[in-house]
Amino acid sequence: MQHNSKTVLALYPNRYGVAYALFHTAKELLEYGIGNIQPVSNKKVLQRIKKYIEHYKPDVIITRNINDLGNRKNKRIQALIDALCEEARCQNLEIYSYTRSEIKEVFLSFDAESKYVISKKIIEWFPELKSYEYPPRKKWMAENYNSGLFDAMSLAVTHFWNSDS
Repeated sequence: MQHNSKTVLALYPNRYGVAYALFHTAKELLEYGIGNIQPVSNKKVLQRIKKYIEHYKPDVIITRNINDLGNRKNKRIQALIDALCEEARCQNLEIYSYTRSEIKEVFLSFDAESKYVISKKIIEWFPELKSYEYPPRKKWMAENYNSGLFDAMSLAVTHFWNSDS
């Protein structure tokens, strides 16, 4: 992974609001968290994202790339991602997005395929996230609240891994 001197803000909108991870370099995690917004609405989530951008002043924004359309939830999230990218463009920030497949491809290099195993690998690299650890999910269970944080982290790791070339 490359040591990037730009401040990178990874944003992962989900059903709880938006999870975020702020990096100065690939190994220097500055801040992280989950912006819980209930009831969730794109307007409120976008307001929170704008506050994060204003407060952290990143050079680069990383977000999800949802490529499977047709799901109502995905349409809401995609509209939010489009709005956040527009906001980033207005502020002349670099924008990158990665699909779940691109993230999995990076983490396969570390023998981590599932979201749960990816979260364990991230905790190994960033032990300060240990308190966000969650149990394996059964197929009938909803995704754990803390999984969004690891999704944001996996976006950032994927970005740093891909910028190494």
